[in-house]
Amino acid sequence: MQKNVVFYGKTYTYVYERKRVKNINLRIRSDGSIYVSAPKYVSNKAVEDFLDKKKDFIINAILKTGERRVNSMRSNRLECGGNVTIAGKRYEVVIRNSGFNDVFLRDRYLFIYVKNVDDSDLITKVYNKWRCEQLRLKVLTMCGEICPEFVKLGAKAPSVIKFRTMKTRWGSCKPKEGVITFNYNLFEVPEECMRYVVIHEFAHLIVPDHSERFYRYVALFMPDWREKRRMLNEY
Repeated sequence: MQKNVVFYGKTYTYVYERKRVKNINLRIRSDGSIYVSAPKYVSNKAVEDFLDKKKDFIINAILKTGERRVNSMRSNRLECGGNVTIAGKRYEVVIRNSGFNDVFLRDRYLFIYVKNVDDSDLITKVYNKWRCEQLRLKVLTMCGEICPEFVKLGAKAPSVIKFRTMKTRWGSCKPKEGVITFNYNLFEVPEECMRYVVIHEFAHLIVPDHSERFYRYVALFMPDWREKRRMLNEY
């Protein structure tokens, strides 16, 4: 459920969940949203008092997530001398005139070859086409490795694996329909984080929720999933 809290005269909305946990837990997500979980026996007043004590931390954390998003957008420039993030690494952009349109990685450089270096729309189109193709290839390769292992555990192989750009999710799974969808923006994150998302979504084919049982399946394939999730949140 969503609830509101007021800090220094400003209202903040947070997602509040009662769970089988020992303590009140607070997390500022990478999109700047606030998530709070608490044991069932803890009163709402106790949760509100907890948040009030943490208000300065919450406000600063939200500001930092906003700065990270702005800096990320500013630094991913498709122009000579700009930088892009690919699999968690920074590459300097080099754009060259050519009789063909294509993209290559070489050392720490991203070479974009286009028929007209002054056509920014063409440069973006060529890069995005390559980016999406590369992401699909990597993720589908991982799915091909992971799927048989989950089938052995009783999962039914997905009927459809889709890709699209999503604002708030790295992936999604509809177990009943057998549909898994991955975010094209996974192209920017380290490959071990990408693998965590693939494992996460395949685990939903067995357990649809985020219960302890669900994460036991995730841990079978990635014991350090918490660390990978923390890394993923930085993006």
